[in-house]
Amino acid sequence: MRHYKYLVLVLLAACGGSEGQVGSETLTGSDERVQYAPIGPGGVTSLALNTPLDVSAPVNLREAPAPDARALMVVPEGASVTVAERTDPENGYYRVEYFGRTGWAYGAYLVPTVGSLESGLTDTVKDNVLERARASDGYSYWWGHGKFGCGLGHGSCSGSCPSCSHSGEGGADCSGMVAKAWNVPLSNPGTCTDAHPYSSTDFATASYHWFTISRANIERADAFVLIGGGHVMIRGAGSSAAGDPYILECSGCSAGCITHYRSVSSDYKVIRRDQDL
Repeated sequence: MRHYKYLVLVLLAACGGSEGQVGSETLTGSDERVQYAPIGPGGVTSLALNTPLDVSAPVNLREAPAPDARALMVVPEGASVTVAERTDPENGYYRVEYFGRTGWAYGAYLVPTVGSLESGLTDTVKDNVLERARASDGYSYWWGHGKFGCGLGHGSCSGSCPSCSHSGEGGADCSGMVAKAWNVPLSNPGTCTDAHPYSSTDFATASYHWFTISRANIERADAFVLIGGGHVMIRGAGSSAAGDPYILECSGCSAGCITHYRSVSSDYKVIRRDQDL
C-alpha cells in the first residue's frame, strides 16, 4: 500500500498540470531529517557529473537544497537519477536529473549505482594522458607554469622553490604538468602553450574535473596527490620488482620533470579525471 501511495503522488506530480500547481505540501517523500552520510568514493561528498545513483527510498525532488523548498515530484524507490550541473552537494542535497527534470534530492536516499564511481577512463583517454605526461620528461621545474614538448628548450631551474629562478623556453611544476596531461579544463591549451589553471591544493581539495577513488583501484593515468596539497603526480603503467609504481612527475628544482619508479606514502590519495570533460 505504501508503494501505491508514492506511485500516485509521482503521477500527480508528473501529470497534474503546470509546475506552479504542484506544492510541496502535496508530495510526501521520505524523511529529510535523518542523518546524511557522504556517498562519494572514499567517504567524500563530491560526485562526478553524470554519475548514476539509485534511489533507496521515495525521495522528494526539490526546487532548492532545503527540506522546506517546493517539491517538484517524488522520485520512487528503485529509480535511477544522475548527478547534474554540480559535483558537490549543498546541505546534503545533490543536484540530479530524473527523466529530464532537474532538482535537488536528499543524499540519505541516494546510493551510487554498483560499479559507477570508480569506472576507469577509456584506453584511448589513458594513452593520450600518458603521451602528454611523457612529453614533460627531461624538462626543468618551472614554478607556476606548464609548457613543454613541441621542440621547446628544456630550460633550467636554480634555487629553492617557490623562490627559485627559471630560464629557458619550457618547463612545468607538478600541477602544471598534471593539468596539461589531463587536459583540464578542456579549454586548457596544448602542452606547447604556457598555462597553469590549477594548484596542487586544487587537485587535493576540489573536484572540478576529477574525483577521489580508493588507492586499491588506481589505474594508469590516475594521479597521486598529497592530501591537503603540496604535490601531485601521474601514475604510469607498470611497477618495479619491489612493487613501486611507475610515476611521471615534475618533482622539484633539482630533479626537474622525470619518469621513474618510486614509493608513494599513505599521505597521498588517488584522484581520477572525469571521462567526459
